[in-house]
Amino acid sequence: MALWQDLRDFLGERWILIIEPRMHFRVSMQNFLNRLQCEQALFVSSAEEGRAAARTRKIGLFIAEWQLPDKNGLEICREFRKDPRYRATPYLLMTMENQKADIVLASEGGISGYLLKPFSYQDFCDQLRLILSYEKNPDHLQLLLERAEDYLERKELWVAEALFTEALTMKPQSARATCGLGKIELLRQNPEKAISCFKQAVANNPDYIDGYKQLLKISEEQKDHAGVVQGAKILHNLSPENPKYPLIIAAAQMELRRFADAEEYFKLTLKLSPTLAAAYKGLGHLYLKTKDFEKAALNLEKALDLEQSDVSTLNSLGLAYVRQSFIDKGIDRYRLALSIDPNDPRVLFNLGLALELKGKVADAVATFQLAYQIDPGFDKVRRKLSETQQRLGRTGNAHKLARPA
Repeated sequence: MALWQDLRDFLGERWILIIEPRMHFRVSMQNFLNRLQCEQALFVSSAEEGRAAARTRKIGLFIAEWQLPDKNGLEICREFRKDPRYRATPYLLMTMENQKADIVLASEGGISGYLLKPFSYQDFCDQLRLILSYEKNPDHLQLLLERAEDYLERKELWVAEALFTEALTMKPQSARATCGLGKIELLRQNPEKAISCFKQAVANNPDYIDGYKQLLKISEEQKDHAGVVQGAKILHNLSPENPKYPLIIAAAQMELRRFADAEEYFKLTLKLSPTLAAAYKGLGHLYLKTKDFEKAALNLEKALDLEQSDVSTLNSLGLAYVRQSFIDKGIDRYRLALSIDPNDPRVLFNLGLALELKGKVADAVATFQLAYQIDPGFDKVRRKLSETQQRLGRTGNAHKLARPA
């Protein structure tokens, strides 16, 4: 039977969704599909548009570029795989030759096949034939792993464990099955066994991203900042276009007080994603710690341009201005933060300090008192309130203040 007929029979009423940001590749793909007499094709240019299309149409085949503007093609594949409708839907990844190493894990990452750009009409047809052949004669190991993951998602751990173990009898080096057993151990609250499984998974397949992600998650939960740096660096090397991992590295380096390294990775994050507010905010906090208040204010203002209602950023920005003796600008930022969240005790505390610097001691006392009423356990407020009250010659004592009803 001709390929166009096989494709038509396979799709039925479903569509092919092509996620490709570059117009010339979209034109080529459209020409290829026209030659196959296929009119059931949707073209989008980003992961976000792909999600929207998958919600409104029934998709029978995904074809996605590796380097998307908002998420890489492998990550969006994993996202689609979490949707029961698309758990087994074929997924074809397009990538450049020098990125081939990024998709070594195709057989275990949910990818049905890949096309190295630039590719010909014949290359495209060959991949379609392979996918359609697989759909007629599915891989039993793949089906077993999909069933295991389905039971794992439903928290039916004993069934999932049995299926992952069976998969390992078919392929003892399966990183996906070993990682699945690690996830089961995590749910059973056996972190040491889980770590052992995840380490074995990445030893079996050094390109298996999910294993490294699980190890990174454990390091974050345990506040093991050195472990976070190590894990995130590996993931960054496997997915160098993703700004998430340099940002994680930068934050962990800052916790370790390796400020020069943190600055390097915050800047790398911004190189990869110039409109990421969290990276500007991170740089702002870094410069606050290193007492470079001018740079801190500059970066926090950039973060604020991108997330205008972020109370934490406004609070830090106010501090950066006050530390430069721009007291009024600091007060303005604190008050703007309080217009968004009037009950933030830390913003109130900082506002009180700024008012005191302006000589408005009575206003400072009232502000500290409000912060104390909101959070009676805030020791800095209690001490400062007592001190400023004494400056006003009051006999009141922060310890005797009535707690809020």
